[in-house]
Amino acid sequence: MKYSRLFLVALSSFIFGVTAANAQSNTMDDFFNENGEIASDLPTSYEMEDLKPIEFVNPRADDIYWQKVVYRVIDLRERMNYPLYYPEEANDGRESFFAIIFKLVNDRKVPAFRYNERTEKFNKDNLIDVEEDFLKKYDLIYKTKVNPTTKVKTFEVEDADIPNTEVIKYYVKEVWFFDKNSSTFNVKIISICPVLVTNKGVGIQSYPLFWIPFDNLRPYLVQREVMITDKNNGARMSYDDLFMKRRFASNIYKESNLQNRMILQYNATPEDVKREQERIKTDILNEEQDLWEY
Repeated sequence: MKYSRLFLVALSSFIFGVTAANAQSNTMDDFFNENGEIASDLPTSYEMEDLKPIEFVNPRADDIYWQKVVYRVIDLRERMNYPLYYPEEANDGRESFFAIIFKLVNDRKVPAFRYNERTEKFNKDNLIDVEEDFLKKYDLIYKTKVNPTTKVKTFEVEDADIPNTEVIKYYVKEVWFFDKNSSTFNVKIISICPVLVTNKGVGIQSYPLFWIPFDNLRPYLVQREVMITDKNNGARMSYDDLFMKRRFASNIYKESNLQNRMILQYNATPEDVKREQERIKTDILNEEQDLWEY
């Protein structure tokens, strides 16, 4: 009897312990969602995977009454451009603009073309070789995998090894035009080029990396959230919104011209450069005003 009683007590304790453990395990699981994260009724971000960019209807060539190609530089050290630089490390579902671009190029989701100071050629002959023209050229740490069936090489780069903190500038090519068919004055971003700025014992050096046609980026940018202000975290927009609504600061470094020269090539002082930049902006503004004069 004594041993039977002890056995029953031990069995009851074991069953109670298992039940309690299971109950605790089930209760703990209830705290997490399907992604293994703490669920919250107050969203800090929203689903953007199904969003598509607002279509930009390109005019017919015959309907363009006037146009001007302009090149700008976006400096991420300017406060208005912080949303393109931060976060330096991915968090809360957000990544820096270059981290997004790098992964799209590395995964072959968007084409990237070699940078040429004189002209841009968006053809197959000028597609960059990701490994040779970028990973090796800028000494990035990566792993190579080869698909045994297709023999296609892919490259794995850890987030910490993406040089997003060194990309502090972007070149932007855009065209301003008047569409006589719709009687509208518009601007369209043609392409974007990230610029890597480093200081490796030879002074500060800038390396324009590659050009990416903006239309190829837009379907992905519209699905990526960007924080545009510290004051209101609920004021959300996508990277596509940021560019289409022109929520960035920039300076003109070149306009289309017969000699294909940059502003710095024919202006000797910073004051001359500033005056020339203002002249170009004024000319564009005046052209728009003149189109409406009778």
